[in-house]
Amino acid sequence: MFSFQTFKDKRYWILLPPFIVIFVGISVFAPNFFLENPIMILMLLLLNGILFWVTYHSWKYIGDKKHRDN
Repeated sequence: MFSFQTFKDKRYWILLPPFIVIFVGISVFAPNFFLENPIMILMLLLLNGILFWVTYHSWKYIGDKKHRDN
């Protein structure tokens, strides 16, 4: 379930700004065909969100696993 513990995690705040910058950068510098098609914007937003959470949870899993092994 959802918890606010995620927002207290350092990894979340390290990953968030680069993903926001990448999303805004692609949105600003993308060709008109890409921006005029609403489904493409939704897919970009969804893909960006999926990549963010996969990266976050992978980093968290690997970090926690290393911490447990030590």
